[in-house]
Amino acid sequence: MEGVQMSYAPASAEFDAVLRGQLLDRREKLEEARPRIGLDSDFSRLLNEVDAALARFDTGTFGLCEECHDPIEPERLIADPLIRLCLGDLTQKQLDTIQDDLQLAAEIQKGLLPTIALSSDLWNVDFAYHPAGVVSGDYVDVIGQNGELYFILGDVSGKGLAASILMSNLHAMFHALIPLDMPLCDLMSRANRLFCESTLANQYATLICGKINAHGEVEFCNAGHLAPIIVNHAGSVQLDSAGLPLGMFCDSSFVSSGAKLNQGETLLLFTDGVTEANDHAGEEFGITRLFNAVNGSLGIEPTELLQNCISSVSGFRMNAARNDDLTMLALKYSGGN
Repeated sequence: MEGVQMSYAPASAEFDAVLRGQLLDRREKLEEARPRIGLDSDFSRLLNEVDAALARFDTGTFGLCEECHDPIEPERLIADPLIRLCLGDLTQKQLDTIQDDLQLAAEIQKGLLPTIALSSDLWNVDFAYHPAGVVSGDYVDVIGQNGELYFILGDVSGKGLAASILMSNLHAMFHALIPLDMPLCDLMSRANRLFCESTLANQYATLICGKINAHGEVEFCNAGHLAPIIVNHAGSVQLDSAGLPLGMFCDSSFVSSGAKLNQGETLLLFTDGVTEANDHAGEEFGITRLFNAVNGSLGIEPTELLQNCISSVSGFRMNAARNDDLTMLALKYSGGN
């Protein structure tokens, strides 16, 4: 998601307040642990680093690189408010450590991807997941619950490690909430409040969460995401729906929409890494080209449908650099009606 990119400025009172609050909370926990741990070298070093970061707030230098005095990357500050150098001034050893952390985060993300073993006599499921970098801010999930199939596809604001952390946050929330078997709109409202309370004000996620039952009946809530498509014999139909992104306002409410899949029809969800893919001239792939890629695809399996879409996007881009994560989810209904 291109979305609202975070840009740090010393005058950003809300950004400062959140990170300062994190540091104060760390210091309080350190003081609580002091009687049990004592003043060993690691404890003392960590306490000094927290105090030094708090002191940088007082001098107005928090978030500025101690070498070049340019702003430190905000997503790195969110992940670790103790850092003092921007990427350009890190040593090779420090850069290697960050690369190792990113590789570990990528492996963790792969472990959070859904399993297509949920395919059954009623539905066949597959997804395409192509991060633009080492890690992704896209979220795709499929969860079986009480004979229904829940599906989630979302795109968090920002990029890199911070976005991947938010993606993992969403994964944990939905896996905790869906087994509670609450109405879909209530589930979304609860997820929105939890997400809002655990993120900064300029962090959000566009997301679709829905479920399909054994009769092909689909209910879904759209939180500011691109509308899904039903691929059928007449061409394709986009299920227009609207709602605020997740995390935009803590008290947001959501309205569900419905649809009916006939045997052989496929519900297709996608992130803007598909429609906003650029060619060398800067032109976007767009929704029309996506429709052209899926029209006439009634009855084909999700894997082939996704391959057709990805091939169409790749052919349009040619060798132009990918500018965003690209994720798609296809759910073909195979049951009777």
